[in-house]
Amino acid sequence: MHSSILVFDSSTPIAISDMRRPDLFDRFKEMGYDPVVASNVEQHELIGMEVSTMIADLLDREVIRIVHMNGRPEVYDLMEKFQGLELGESDAILTCIKMRREGARARCVLDEKGARAVAGQVGISHVGLVGLLCELASTGTVTAQDMGRIVAALRRTNFRISDDLLDEIARCA
Repeated sequence: MHSSILVFDSSTPIAISDMRRPDLFDRFKEMGYDPVVASNVEQHELIGMEVSTMIADLLDREVIRIVHMNGRPEVYDLMEKFQGLELGESDAILTCIKMRREGARARCVLDEKGARAVAGQVGISHVGLVGLLCELASTGTVTAQDMGRIVAALRRTNFRISDDLLDEIARCA
């Protein structure tokens, strides 16, 4: 059990929605994580109908939470300071910074290399979808057979990941 907060930017929820695997958020919860989506991510980046429906269901079932910690001006300030960051990445990083200041064990779920570098520069722990999938496998939260289905579903999405890395994920289980 981890008992820490996972703050998501938009890429992982979109990928999970595209995979049609909202149950992965339930699995993160089973591992002791508290999945959180920053409000600017939810309001401005998760606008696709399928993603919105998935998020609404997860909220109704209290699997995830939306947190309102950052005003748009401070999110844009971070984007200006670190060129190349997107709105959701900036909001997730700022949310993690504030949660950690309050004493929470929080880490960002970031998949873009640039955003992960920024998180590292500002001292924020981070993980990507691949890392979370490997954690699911290594803790036995999903079976090897289910991990095979998860990897197959991820292959069918637009999520940018090498075939070698997908093969590695499948071997994690």
